[in-house]
Amino acid sequence: MKLVSLVKTCILSASVAVAGMAAASADPMHATFRSPAGDDIIVDTATGAFRAPRAKGTTLTDCSDDFQTCFTDGHGFAFSYYKKCDANLQDDSRLRFKPKILGVLHNYVWLVFDESPNYVFEYVDQRGLVGIFIGPTAKYDFRDAFRNRNFRIGDLEVYEYRGVGPKYIGGCTS
Repeated sequence: MKLVSLVKTCILSASVAVAGMAAASADPMHATFRSPAGDDIIVDTATGAFRAPRAKGTTLTDCSDDFQTCFTDGHGFAFSYYKKCDANLQDDSRLRFKPKILGVLHNYVWLVFDESPNYVFEYVDQRGLVGIFIGPTAKYDFRDAFRNRNFRIGDLEVYEYRGVGPKYIGGCTS
């Protein structure tokens, strides 16, 4: 009798886990970002596809939940941000990766993550991730911009990959 109870518990646990995975992947994220030279960054959590310059052979993991949009390749590419637009009222301790705000202009926010120092993410409320900047070298660290008094966000334009709309990743909701 105890074996039957144990088997039922295992089956129930497995069913809950599979249902949870299906719910997490029910809203997969896919976007393409293109540089002026025509190079692409591909982000696709449904297939795990991640393609970017200097990012060879990594796969993308969706770490999103009800609170955040989140994805990472575990090798230097990571993003997480609030799903609700009232982000300034929320507790960032619940974000898997804590953003450092590099700049703000109107609804635009430029974010750098310690887990992803070679990238700057350009985020717009309700639209989502609209651009990704890649450092000029593999060792480049955008966090250094915080110590540069002459830093201007416009100086990054040459390193920008713009989202190829109309669909963007992670737009917040009211």
